[in-house]
Amino acid sequence: MKNEKPRPYRFTESVSKELDDAFKNLAQEITKDGALSSKDKSLIGLACAVAIKCDYCVKAHKENALMAGATMDEIKEAAAVAAQVRLGSGLTFASLVLDD
Repeated sequence: MKNEKPRPYRFTESVSKELDDAFKNLAQEITKDGALSSKDKSLIGLACAVAIKCDYCVKAHKENALMAGATMDEIKEAAAVAAQVRLGSGLTFASLVLDD
């Protein structure tokens, strides 16, 4: 299972070669070095995955971050930032009980 293609790629491949190619090209374009390094982008992806609570995405983005050169300390800090965002949004949502 470890060498299997990621699930999104297996899905797009099952739909059509054109969709699969387009998705792969988009992912590569977004994650390549630019104003942000690919490592920074992989850590942002990891944090987003934690924030949206997607188990599969967390695992995939952690692997991508490690491959991009991120350390476990960087990965843990990115995940902690995401957890703080979730906490803040939860408290913001909870504050709706204060409305008249």
